[in-house]
Amino acid sequence: MIKLIASDMDGTLVSSNHKISEADARAVKKAQEKGIEFIITTGRSYEDAVPQVHQAGIECNYLVMNGSELRNENGKIIQSLYLSEMLVRDIVAELENANLCVELYTTGGTFTPSDAERRKWAVAAKINQFHPKISVEEAYKSAGEHFLYREVTPIASLDEIFENDYFVGKIISFSHDTEKIAALRRTLPAIYPVNVTGSFAINLEITNPLADKGQAIKTYAEKKGIHLKEIMTIGDSYNDLGMLDERFGYTVAMGNAIEEVKEAAKYQTDTNDENGVGKAIERFVQID
Repeated sequence: MIKLIASDMDGTLVSSNHKISEADARAVKKAQEKGIEFIITTGRSYEDAVPQVHQAGIECNYLVMNGSELRNENGKIIQSLYLSEMLVRDIVAELENANLCVELYTTGGTFTPSDAERRKWAVAAKINQFHPKISVEEAYKSAGEHFLYREVTPIASLDEIFENDYFVGKIISFSHDTEKIAALRRTLPAIYPVNVTGSFAINLEITNPLADKGQAIKTYAEKKGIHLKEIMTIGDSYNDLGMLDERFGYTVAMGNAIEEVKEAAKYQTDTNDENGVGKAIERFVQID
């Protein structure tokens, strides 16, 4: 019997039109009505995750920044795993030396110490990721006007974060140079005590070594008295691999998932544009 459903957002619960479908939301709410807990597990910050979830009418807890924070349905921080100031400074310096744009998810918002040029190329890589028909070069031309560019606060120095007593939950970096990103995923954990993963081939997500989606779910379930066999997890990308531990009872890959996720999961559902989350819930949970 399933007692907990943990779902990723981007590429999973959120469709390519950046919304949670009515069918997926309906299945989630019906499962909740049966007493099954639903929790969001995402690489996003809480502030970035909550609008789409609320718009779909879903009330739930959140494991955000790949498990760096656990928030309740009202946004209160229940537990946290942040990065130390020294580690943040060292890693940001390394990423900037690699000519990458850097963003920091903090308790005070999302900031970037990178210059405008790097930020525009990073936004162009994001646009191309979501809209492959638009080339990176074409996306760059309007990147400075895009909401993805404007929603991150530029800072002159990391001092602006630490002097305000903000804590860093995740360091993220984007580049259309996927080979460079893949290499850093391998090398950074060998140098620093961090967990390094990503939502897409174009990005790095760097967190506390204990901030892993799978481990966060296990810790959460243990405190709730939920056995691992009573947990269903759903994901699509690199940062979801920890959620696909075979000890979980039901691990589900989206139809649009990367091959590594499909190989690791016990089951597969339809894509995020075909209500894959809702169909997985209907398959394994007896809902009307």
